[in-house]
Amino acid sequence: MLIYARRLLFFMIMHQPSQILLGAAVLGVAGVVATAGASTLIGRRRRARALTAEGLTLTSAFLLFCLADWGLLRALPLLRLSFSSEVMPPLLASVMVRLLVFWGLMGAMLLARWRGRRRGVEVRTRSAVILFLAVNLCFSAVQVDAYVVEPLLVETTELSLAFDDLDATAPPVRVVHITDTHIERSSFREASVVRRVNALEPDIVVFTGDYLNMSNLSDPVSAAHFRQFVAQIEAPYGIYAVRGTVEPTPASMARLVEGTQVVWLEQEAVTVNVRRQPVTLVGVACSHKQELDAARLTQAMNGVPDGAFTLLAYHSPDLIREAAERQVDLYLGGHTHGGQLRLPFYGALVTCSIYGKQYESGLFEEDGATMYISRGVGFEGGGMPRARFLCRPEIVSIELSGTEVRK
Repeated sequence: MLIYARRLLFFMIMHQPSQILLGAAVLGVAGVVATAGASTLIGRRRRARALTAEGLTLTSAFLLFCLADWGLLRALPLLRLSFSSEVMPPLLASVMVRLLVFWGLMGAMLLARWRGRRRGVEVRTRSAVILFLAVNLCFSAVQVDAYVVEPLLVETTELSLAFDDLDATAPPVRVVHITDTHIERSSFREASVVRRVNALEPDIVVFTGDYLNMSNLSDPVSAAHFRQFVAQIEAPYGIYAVRGTVEPTPASMARLVEGTQVVWLEQEAVTVNVRRQPVTLVGVACSHKQELDAARLTQAMNGVPDGAFTLLAYHSPDLIREAAERQVDLYLGGHTHGGQLRLPFYGALVTCSIYGKQYESGLFEEDGATMYISRGVGFEGGGMPRARFLCRPEIVSIELSGTEVRK
């Protein structure tokens, strides 16, 4: 029964969102009328009038907040913040949150009046209106932060890592990692990423998948904007990339990087000598089929000499154990978006990794392998909200050097 109910709700959201919004408004008004009617029937007309006045105030505020949510979502493309044409799914999510608050406070008002009547005390519930406004204003502030503020606050995470397989006498190598750009159109966010990356003066830039948004895979304008994005990045020893979740075939990836300086790695390894420091980049395409991708890793590692420093580029954290078994030194990935929407003290709500929250984002050590999972730059597509909360976009700069041998 729950499965069918979920399918029906999803169908309604995707195909009849206006009816759901109208239904939410009708439910709010119906709740006020029903509450006032119940009080009238039991002979408490004064309380019925008070409940009607307060309830209609709450209903009007509820509808105004929903209208503001709609205006915010419609304004995002105009502000060049995100470019989704599917406004209704995130709007419905906002409406449902506000409706839960509305019904919760209406229930609290009724309970307070009932308890007051039993004690013979007149209970004023005007504070419920104030509380409703405060809660909804806080929710609106969260939405403004998630849709407008945080997506532009690109964060640079800088690390210095030393490895036995690198030459301690050679100058350090700076690698910048970018993942999950999910480009729909060029925005202020991509411009900020370019400025930050070039300011770091990287030797090598590594991309680990999901370059276009799922909603824009066949859009030539989105592909052109991705090519313009990578054309602005400066890396004297090369820009390297692998396929992620949304690059379904080698042919689609070939079209995407055609005419750019991007070196696309498909189950292969290439050694780059950066000022006497050899770095072997291993690129593996992501299919989310564990056995297939483990075999691809084996294929890519064939011919890599023992003792070579290996940097694995793979879209998700799901190959960490296989990478550790094959003695990969450094593993760079993304896919989780760090959850994209996070809760205080809990973190990511969803990671889309087979390991759940274990590798949601950050630096990890696994049986001698070092892995960094980036929160990425962009957003999920489709009807998902183009928002980040407590999860700023991230680029990662890693300075690689050899471990000094102590005498």
